[in-house]
Amino acid sequence: MRSVVHWDGDCFFASIEQASDRRLRGRPVAVGGVRRGVVISASREARRLGIRPGMAMRRARRLCPQLVCLPGNFELYERFSSQILGLCEEKTPLVEPVTVGAAYLDLSGTRRLLNSDPEVTVAELRRTVRDWLRVSLSAGLATNKTVARIAARLRKPDAQLVVPPGGEAEFLAPLPVSWLPGVGPETSSALEVAGLRTVGELARMPLDALELVAAKDALRLQRRAQGVDEEPVQPPRAGDPSRSETVEFAEDVWEEPLVLLSLNSMLEKLMARLRQQGVEIRRLTLALRYTDRYESRRSVSLPEPSALEAEFLPHLPGLLRAAWNRRVRLRSVSLRAGPVYRPSPQLELFPEKRGGGGAALQAAIDRLRQAYGPAAVVRGYALARTA
Repeated sequence: MRSVVHWDGDCFFASIEQASDRRLRGRPVAVGGVRRGVVISASREARRLGIRPGMAMRRARRLCPQLVCLPGNFELYERFSSQILGLCEEKTPLVEPVTVGAAYLDLSGTRRLLNSDPEVTVAELRRTVRDWLRVSLSAGLATNKTVARIAARLRKPDAQLVVPPGGEAEFLAPLPVSWLPGVGPETSSALEVAGLRTVGELARMPLDALELVAAKDALRLQRRAQGVDEEPVQPPRAGDPSRSETVEFAEDVWEEPLVLLSLNSMLEKLMARLRQQGVEIRRLTLALRYTDRYESRRSVSLPEPSALEAEFLPHLPGLLRAAWNRRVRLRSVSLRAGPVYRPSPQLELFPEKRGGGGAALQAAIDRLRQAYGPAAVVRGYALARTA
């Protein structure tokens, strides 16, 4: 029987700030825009005062004049997340990071190896993280990833919930459909219009009727609603195709403008996939492979995570010049996304704060391309290439 665990950091960014600076412990802390923007993480003390992620920072300060407002220190959060993943790998080699501050573990084969029940193993892991790093985790333990993820988030903070084998459908049935992974606001609205408000109602819906609402996603959604998910826990692989984009040139190239055109197109494809996955990135790595098989690479990091190529595009020329440090032709180029984050509430609720409405514009472009094909909307650089 599979034993899949999902752990999710509680008030993760704010908790790390408190763990790193003892002067912040016990005080209400909000991470996000200091002068403007929204809260992206709030400590437990701040949450008790009504402050939540997605709230305008100005309103949060009015609610709590003593609120400590901090800009995001994402390098610090990534280090803490890596340390927790290291502790997980001491328990099992099957560790799959999801975002900074969340991961899956498969403990199915460790009962005999660790001489411990998976539930006890997870409790020990959470206790070690709390004692060593001063950060709390909530965890869900179930037979598959979907149920484990929902269980981890249902009773936060600092909770551990076990869904016994065979009890998956009963556990999910009363929850709103929006709890299912893959059900975004648009899908949730469509399901509610069809009279499907709970996961149980979705699970019982005749498949042919559900296909009228959810089209090709109908079977996948219904299987998840029934508590069935056979997707394995997969440790990260080098060059994961979902997080990278590579172009092999038909002929070795020397012209910088031609390489930049390829990088622009690659970045668009990569960021579109990340938006489909519902994640953001902060770091982009460029790798060049020369005709003599030597490789060089450079990275660029944004101040905060984003899912918009427009925020990375201005950095591509400098990134290419920094990486292309030999007077040798290129055989291939690749772009790789760094650690991923959950979408910032600012991106969802206040697109005007990010790139002048770039998020809303990009969402409209994505919808047009999904409906009418990739050529429905073409950027200026692509026109220049075909001119």
